[in-house]
Amino acid sequence: MHKFDPKNLKKLDNPTRRKYMPPYKTLEKFGLKSKGTGTFLDIGCGIGYFTIPAAKILSNGRAIGIDILPEMLEHAKERAEGLNNIEFKLCEEYKFPIESESIDYAMLSNVLHEIEDKNKYIKEIKRTLNNDGQIFIIEWKKVETNYGPPIDHRISQEEVIELFQSNGFKLLEYVEVSKHHYGLKFIK
Repeated sequence: MHKFDPKNLKKLDNPTRRKYMPPYKTLEKFGLKSKGTGTFLDIGCGIGYFTIPAAKILSNGRAIGIDILPEMLEHAKERAEGLNNIEFKLCEEYKFPIESESIDYAMLSNVLHEIEDKNKYIKEIKRTLNNDGQIFIIEWKKVETNYGPPIDHRISQEEVIELFQSNGFKLLEYVEVSKHHYGLKFIK
């Protein structure tokens, strides 16, 4: 199974990505509101591309970023300096250091295609969400592009819907993310 190489960390925040997937606008498309409350969990947060903006948007809430790579978390912590409603935690792939039913919003951006046991992973996400908790999914469209993971590593929108619905989630809406990515919003 392909995993993101931390040596390519610069790819996670560059002018092209910011143009096609601006983090603040993307989070707002999923329904995060300025001066909002609640707890946001960024699963596979990498450099904090969405975690940091979520902490700023949810100024009366908090944001948590988790990742399996310590190098990513160190970089994210440096970028988040000065924010007091954000934290970053090292996690295992199928075990998150998050209290059960404590999360209002979870985000999974370009991560699901890297996970081998997707059902086990989704069950762990579900454990963390409160009863009305929402999960925001961003994944690569299953089409050939000149960057991103190979097409055979990508997961189609239909496959993601089936996976989440078979694990008890309800699809709330499709979210227009970028020309190379699709977005899905589910509720527990």
